Amino acid sequence: MSTLKTPGLDKILKALGGKPPKARVGILGDKAVRGASEEGGEKMQSGATNAEIGAAHEYGTSTLPQRSFLRIPISENLKNKLANAGLTSKDVLKQVIATGSVVPWLKLVAAEAEGIVLEAFDTGGFGKWKPSNMTGKTNHQTLVETQQLRNSITSEVDET
Repeated sequence: MSTLKTPGLDKILKALGGKPPKARVGILGDKAVRGASEEGGEKMQSGATNAEIGAAHEYGTSTLPQRSFLRIPISENLKNKLANAGLTSKDVLKQVIATGSVVPWLKLVAAEAEGIVLEAFDTGGFGKWKPSNMTGKTNHQTLVETQQLRNSITSEVDET
């Protein structure tokens, strides 16, 4: 019988402490609060939160086209952003193992993902969002008229 030696994997599992930390990117905590406004061509109900408005745009509604600012931009761009930032290099990953904690590295990953979301707002979903049908507005950009939704995006790492 042979034994598979996995010292690198063993160190990673030890660094995770059995339960891996979670990174979250989106509209978190008190960033969900907002006043009444008009976003994306649809007057949102008074008192709607950024989270409710974000969900309507992220998934679309019967009257609002889908304009994913979280899932699609992150899934399509995170791998390259991490590589370009050097966060997937062997040296960086060796350092993660050496420190015994993935939390500092995961915070950098979450910050890169947050940057991707903000870039989606700046580029109209990397050119994929259907244009807004808001009338009477000049220089209107889809999903950034009031900046409230864009400014509600943040990231955090749950270390538990």
